[in-house]
Amino acid sequence: MLKKLLPLLIAVSCLSATASELPNSKEALLEQFLEAHEAKNYSDVKPLINWDGVRKYKAKMIRVYTRNNFGRKVIKTEFEEADTEFLKSFKVGQKKYQSNLPVTHLMRIYFEDTVGDEEPEFGSVVYLVGKKTEGYQIAIAINDPASAPSIAH
Repeated sequence: MLKKLLPLLIAVSCLSATASELPNSKEALLEQFLEAHEAKNYSDVKPLINWDGVRKYKAKMIRVYTRNNFGRKVIKTEFEEADTEFLKSFKVGQKKYQSNLPVTHLMRIYFEDTVGDEEPEFGSVVYLVGKKTEGYQIAIAINDPASAPSIAH
């Protein structure tokens, strides 16, 4: 029985290793993201995002937002330079944030938002592109742990 299952287990583990490999360039990240977007497949988008330090509520909002963009026609994409120093630690109001990966670029995706015979309207979404040793992922702004209030007991 084990002899029959061993080739299957090896094949499955090889597929898993290949599926979990991160894109080796920002262009490959964009390509994989657009393929998943076109297929409306959030399961293929999810591994492209670095979830380190992301709270459950924010993860849910990212999922909802990503799925809401499925079906929108992509008309253009581009990469922009990122203010890498700013994204290491920044404030919005009184809260401090940081990106959960070192950011290299911004990935902008333009959508056509025309419905029916309306004049074309265009919107865009910007993603933080982060680099780790294994490859590229979409970085997320998370709460800066150094700024969290300490709780006295």
